[in-house]
Amino acid sequence: MRKLFFIVTAFVMVLASCSAPKQVAYFQDVSGKDTLIANVGLQPLKVQPGEKLMIVVHSSVPELAATFNLPVVGYRLGTSNTSQSYNSNYATMSYTVSPEGTIDFPVLGKIKVQGMTRNEVAEHIKHRLVSENHCTDAIVNVELSNAYVNVMGEVNRPGRYELTQDNVTILDILSQTSDLNILGLRQNVMVSRNTVEGTQVYNVDMTNMQRLLSSPAYMMQQGDLVYVEPNQVRKRQTTVSGNNLLNTGFWISVASLITSIISVMVR
Repeated sequence: MRKLFFIVTAFVMVLASCSAPKQVAYFQDVSGKDTLIANVGLQPLKVQPGEKLMIVVHSSVPELAATFNLPVVGYRLGTSNTSQSYNSNYATMSYTVSPEGTIDFPVLGKIKVQGMTRNEVAEHIKHRLVSENHCTDAIVNVELSNAYVNVMGEVNRPGRYELTQDNVTILDILSQTSDLNILGLRQNVMVSRNTVEGTQVYNVDMTNMQRLLSSPAYMMQQGDLVYVEPNQVRKRQTTVSGNNLLNTGFWISVASLITSIISVMVR
């Protein structure tokens, strides 16, 4: 009977120890050899309605450039109790893109910017300033001032992360969160993206590099939501005894009970 107890216990311990280490490691499809995998290519951020653009025009004549820059104007009280405006380091305000996808630019008027990249907006404004003889040596810089990605779920630091440059990948964003925690499901990371047609949802497998690099969700876009689903261990933690079935001690107790019952029945 003691032999039976040890056999049952050993079998149960093997089952309990058969967790899923393969569910934790990234890029399992890549061998130890050098591998070339094609990806979706670079995808610069494109301007969408409701976004804010920081647009600064530079020129060899500062007074001329000032005509095309929106100053942040502060106010202070003068000695005669009259309001006086002043400008510090000529900071600039943001242009909010209208629902129609346009901005109202000084002198040039309404400009359609929806769907353009930052570089395309800068080149378009520069071309008009030069071709229309408003500023023949214009240099235009354009930045998105409110581009971000939201990250939720089983990561070490969930939150909102700014997109400060083009071609930011999901790996870049997850690195900023200090990686997925051990309870995050790596095979099914959800990316929700707003499009003209509606909300598009992608499922990203972080354990397979080839699928990851070929996914449209590999390159982040402003407004994306990244959600890391909890694995079964985390889900079972929501119940009182959800993870007892994975506890080796629990199964040893079960094996001991079964052995005792069999022993009594045999006697």
